[in-house]
Amino acid sequence: MVKQMQEKFNKYWTEYSLILSCAAILDPHYKLNYVQYCFTTIYGIHASDFVQTILRNLRIWFDEYVKKSKSTFSSLTGSSNILDNNPVDPSLHQHNVNNAHFGGDYDDSDGYKRY
Repeated sequence: MVKQMQEKFNKYWTEYSLILSCAAILDPHYKLNYVQYCFTTIYGIHASDFVQTILRNLRIWFDEYVKKSKSTFSSLTGSSNILDNNPVDPSLHQHNVNNAHFGGDYDDSDGYKRY
């Protein structure tokens, strides 16, 4: 019975889930520190490879989001005067993703032990 359970577990959890990892990083409770901890526990010295892949994908997705938001912003600016009274600073659209910090300030290293 244990072997069957181990086989089923390995079938679904041997490879990490990129989407679930990204969701955990974006969750304000866990952030990157938790994912790094889990991957280090599971994959040991290879954990940093997985974390770098996740961060690279997050940056790609964020760059794509910025491009789409810029095109939407520019099309709205050209067709309407509504944005003239916009209190949001337009320079926020110039965000540099390379300076983004995904780690957060959350640190509950004792809490990780319960998982």
